[in-house]
Amino acid sequence: MVPVNLRDVAAHARVSLATASRVFAGNANVQPAIKERVLASAEALGYVVNGLARAMTGRGPRSIAFVVRAMIGPTFASLAAGVESVAGKNGHLVLMCATDGDEQRERELIGVLRELRVKAVLLVGSTETDAAFDERAAGYARDLAQVGATLILCGRPPIMGQGDIVSVDYDQRSGIGAGVDELVALGHRRIAYVGEARGMTTAEQRLDGYTAALVRHGITPDPALMRVAANSEADGARAVDELLRSGVGATAVVAMTDNIAVGAYRAARGQGLTLPDDLSIIGFDDVPVVADLTPGLTTVHPPFFEVGVRAAEIALGVAPAADVLLQTRFMRRGSAAPV
Repeated sequence: MVPVNLRDVAAHARVSLATASRVFAGNANVQPAIKERVLASAEALGYVVNGLARAMTGRGPRSIAFVVRAMIGPTFASLAAGVESVAGKNGHLVLMCATDGDEQRERELIGVLRELRVKAVLLVGSTETDAAFDERAAGYARDLAQVGATLILCGRPPIMGQGDIVSVDYDQRSGIGAGVDELVALGHRRIAYVGEARGMTTAEQRLDGYTAALVRHGITPDPALMRVAANSEADGARAVDELLRSGVGATAVVAMTDNIAVGAYRAARGQGLTLPDDLSIIGFDDVPVVADLTPGLTTVHPPFFEVGVRAAEIALGVAPAADVLLQTRFMRRGSAAPV
């Protein structure tokens, strides 16, 4: 079957092509009777409006692109839900894209999204902290600006010297700092930290938050209490098992993520320790399952949904295009106790 086009609809409704075009553009100057006739012809012929063509000419809703390394975990689901809540209310679609951490894939995606004339690209999650990423992001911003689109960073800090790239982030340093404050108040001084190695924004912000909080309390950071682990339960368990066997005398662990904290539970119990009497543990992310652990995990709740909402509002022009730093909440449960 040959697809029906707007010219066919105009001929069927006995109006000019320009009049039919004005009907689908929502022009208020078309007489109601003519509008009704054109819409009836479109339905009779099975005509479908080319939404992409309308968006590319600025006459239709444009999508918001949500670009992330991997579509896994409640963190990104909550952030995406925040974006969708705003986009849907304003008649826009959200395109979900994953890079798998591949720089070339990321470049290709940005190129395709530019061709699709999206309204904005939300680059979500932790990114590299080197100059190469800063230059790459600046290039993305320039390319997108050529089609009237913006680049917004979600869940990472602003790029220095790139005022045209907006950042919507949450205060990760103070979030980790709140965990250290809690442990110090409970009498702990040998407070360990387990997280990913430097090189990514999330890892660096949370490690920096840990060391800054120790210094604020007059405690000298001890490299022997800092262990590197991938963001997984298994590697968290490995790192904490090695930490406890090393004899450094850690009485508490601050984990970069809840995944690592769950691994810490496993390692501690594998060595016959009782939580929190023998070891206090604090996580970060407040994923739904950790409240049901025994004991419930004391952790930091980031405003992921709110990050998505604010980013979408900026993308659609509902909120001003300015950097945003949201606050976290400390979730006190049962995994931290006096030393």
